Amino acid sequence: MTLANKITVLRIIAIPVFVILFLEHHLVWARTIFVVSVLSDALDGTLARLRGERTPLGSFLDPMADKLLLVSTYIVFTITGALPIWIFIVVLSRDMLIVLGWTVVYILTGNSKIQPRPLGKITTAFQMFVSVAILFAFPAVLYQPLLYAMVITTVVSACDYVWIGNKRLGSVG
Repeated sequence: MTLANKITVLRIIAIPVFVILFLEHHLVWARTIFVVSVLSDALDGTLARLRGERTPLGSFLDPMADKLLLVSTYIVFTITGALPIWIFIVVLSRDMLIVLGWTVVYILTGNSKIQPRPLGKITTAFQMFVSVAILFAFPAVLYQPLLYAMVITTVVSACDYVWIGNKRLGSVG
């Protein structure tokens, strides 16, 4: 297993630790784990590129680690009232749509290649920024625009993935 994949696995293992710490009101530690997870997301991708260690496992695990972290984070934010449920539903729906769409494309085409979309990366970044804003209690004047930008990019990104999925399926006939 490559170093980048080991870092990704550690990110996944850290998710329940973050959730427990957040729910138990150990905010300093929860914030620390979240920020380290976000920074290690950038680190593992950089290492994989620099060391020429891009792998199919890493291509699957890295975006999955992001989704697991963000969905878990948004669940605890919703449970604790830090985030309205409708925002959680928007975020979760997009992620479920992507996973379901990838599964359908794989079943129908046999192609398991996961190709991140630029808008998808922007959406993930906004979702992480919103998480940081909540964790660090940003003032509303900073938080609200981030929140609305995140919701917009999440919806547009979901549409983009549906469009790309349709294109891939359309080329199968």
